[in-house]
Amino acid sequence: MNTSSHNPIAQEAVHITFTILLNCCLRELGNSSFYEGIPKYDPVLKSYMSKYNHKLHLKLDFPFDNIEIYAPIRYRSETFRHLYDFPVMERDLTTETIKEIDPDRLLELITNQVRQQYPLADSKNVKKRMQLSTEKIAQFLEHFKDSEQRFNKPEMTFIEAEQLFPAGHLLHPLTKGREGFTESEVLKYAPETGGLFQLYYFLVHPDLVTEKSVDDILPSDFAKATVVEANKKDKKGYDLLEKYPDWKVLPLHPWEAAHFKNQPLFDTLVKEHLIIDLGKFGKEFTATSSVRTVYNKESDYMYKFSLHVKITGAERINHHHELYRGYEVSRLMQTDWGANVRKTYPDIELICDPGFISVSYNGNVLDSFSTSVRYNPFKITGTEKEKNICLIASLCQDSILGDPSRIEHVIQKASQQTGLSIEKTSALWFKKYIDIIVTGVVKMFNEQGMFCEWHQQNTLVQLDAAFMPKKLFFRDNQSFLFRKSFEEQLNKIVPGLSENGKMFIPDDRLFNLLLHYFWVGNILAVVNTFGANGLTDEKTLLNMLYDKLEDLQKEDKSGLVAFILESRYWKVKGNLLTALNDIDCGGNPAGVTRINFPNVLHKRFFSEQLIHPKGKEIVYNRYFPKEDVTISLRPVDLENDLEMLHEWFHREHAKAAWKMDWTLRELEAYYRTLLPGDGLYSYIGMANGEPTFNIEIYWPTRDVLGDYYDVLPTDYGTHQFIAPTDPKQKFVSPSTQCMIDYVFAQSEVGKMVGEGAVDSRASMMNKAFHGFKIEKVIEMPHKTANLNFCYREWYWAKFPQNKDIIINIKAEHNLINQ
Repeated sequence: MNTSSHNPIAQEAVHITFTILLNCCLRELGNSSFYEGIPKYDPVLKSYMSKYNHKLHLKLDFPFDNIEIYAPIRYRSETFRHLYDFPVMERDLTTETIKEIDPDRLLELITNQVRQQYPLADSKNVKKRMQLSTEKIAQFLEHFKDSEQRFNKPEMTFIEAEQLFPAGHLLHPLTKGREGFTESEVLKYAPETGGLFQLYYFLVHPDLVTEKSVDDILPSDFAKATVVEANKKDKKGYDLLEKYPDWKVLPLHPWEAAHFKNQPLFDTLVKEHLIIDLGKFGKEFTATSSVRTVYNKESDYMYKFSLHVKITGAERINHHHELYRGYEVSRLMQTDWGANVRKTYPDIELICDPGFISVSYNGNVLDSFSTSVRYNPFKITGTEKEKNICLIASLCQDSILGDPSRIEHVIQKASQQTGLSIEKTSALWFKKYIDIIVTGVVKMFNEQGMFCEWHQQNTLVQLDAAFMPKKLFFRDNQSFLFRKSFEEQLNKIVPGLSENGKMFIPDDRLFNLLLHYFWVGNILAVVNTFGANGLTDEKTLLNMLYDKLEDLQKEDKSGLVAFILESRYWKVKGNLLTALNDIDCGGNPAGVTRINFPNVLHKRFFSEQLIHPKGKEIVYNRYFPKEDVTISLRPVDLENDLEMLHEWFHREHAKAAWKMDWTLRELEAYYRTLLPGDGLYSYIGMANGEPTFNIEIYWPTRDVLGDYYDVLPTDYGTHQFIAPTDPKQKFVSPSTQCMIDYVFAQSEVGKMVGEGAVDSRASMMNKAFHGFKIEKVIEMPHKTANLNFCYREWYWAKFPQNKDIIINIKAEHNLINQ
């Protein structure tokens, strides 16, 4: 795949795939960091980066191949879905050569790295499918261009929102995978091309058929009425229906019908006189975004067919328990329980699948016939105006080929209606969205014991006249789940409810499913969409989410909200790892590879002042009259401090404790990857204006230390190195007090933590002198350490005069008088 193709559409398609792959890698492999600026002591890297002058790169390390990857970052996301500029560069550390790379090469490196943990990981099939997905993106973009269809217009009907969806799932490397379709079949059956097609029908012996419906009409009878209407002028077809009045008329997707007819079993069934091929009949349908679910705006039902086509990561087969799950939930929704759900959540419509069809032969299910029948709330009659609908997955699409995204157009329209700024309108839109969906999900989980897999492609938003969220629709028969603790209660309402649907799940497993599908896959995707399109800051929306959850926690009895708020990591599916391990997530959902996703809500307690200080000026001065010294702190200035730090860390007393006696190139690389991250920042301390010590302030929830105790997002740690060995120049207590003053002055800080080596007695004695207490001894990979804590009260008990210190970040001199 060529990232610098002269064809802008082909290039855009490659960039979309490359962006997805880079973000999957940083989320799933744990080998990424940011790299800031252009190096001084790395001539190879300096020469290349100077050509482009990007300020920030994503750096990916592949130690197995001795390779580094650098991708220029155009937009940095709080939710770990960044946007990039191109080209992306590979550096071979063995030969010290640099070259531009494409997604295929990156996938090769990823696979070599993944095999260290998963020896059977294989990229051959993934590479082929990723290339096909990229080709399809380009094909769909060409189609939209040629047909002059706008995939970013603010008003869309249901089917437009489903089909004007060029890039697909922005965190799946096989986003537009259609393995099984030929080129002509893609044009005919892909939703993006809007192809229209008739359904295919078979007449099947009733002994082979199982079907259910909560409606007055069975699915086969509804299908039969369609065939009868279409065969009024065809005596042969009509005579067949008359001859076999008890046989079942079953619809199939036309592609699946052709696939089934090519199987030896079809010939067997024909010979045994168990099936009759009727052919295509009736109104034309078109595919929704899932490809296998089809829609006609005049039909009462949509059909969710089985398709032996690999769409993204799996062949899309309706499994037995999934068919029953949709049907059983429809039964439940027809009771008083369901009426109460509709009354309690008027802004949420759960689109039910009232029936299904299944065919078995000799005890084996014939998957091709497994079909779920879905209500069609977007049916249009007469002159009725179609609703303005957003599919969340398509709403989350980025700007493509320089055109603004749909969310930009929606918010611009909404801003005109509200009279508010774009930023305030965005916040209002998001508030309305989470007021419906987050409140609904938490309340439904508590009161009804129900959880729906609200991922992007299952969630539809109806916009009102002001382009604000008015109503949500949820669809997907297989995605209705219930808490195991509600099983007995719900079985009393609908006897046998739990027998076939496999829908009752232990709470702890549901928590993780909810985090993956709903929280990361939906809510955080929307947060990212607003930020990536420059509409508002992601942190603003994350804080709104935190406030919403805190409010909901007051009435949450399930522990769900606390789990979301307090977990350090969320267990979510790794789409790339799952694909490389060749796991069919449709047929084997329990086998998908899970990863740790950092709890981004904890950014509520992230101190920008400590970890991302602005500028390089002094942030704190304090005069100590007893020692007659002014201690100052300022952020490290890499352009001017690197050589000094290099000399410090080569001093004998630093080598043993700090182990940072590296080359200038190595030390520079350490700081250029350290400073732009969220984990740690470095400061220079000065005594009477002379640099004498270095401190690092870190956030343990994003640090390895957080693995060794019950870390809180309000914990902050420090490292302290004093360069002089002359006691008269060290000023140990004043410099330590200034460090502690500065950290505790930040409102985000709850307690300070440390992990000094057990053999560093002087360091621990200094900490104890200032109020720290040892919690326990911990075994870390590189040392045995004293885990120690300090609260403000402990520090102030030692130094009561410091309690009233006010830190002014402009660092006015002599902030207090002692």
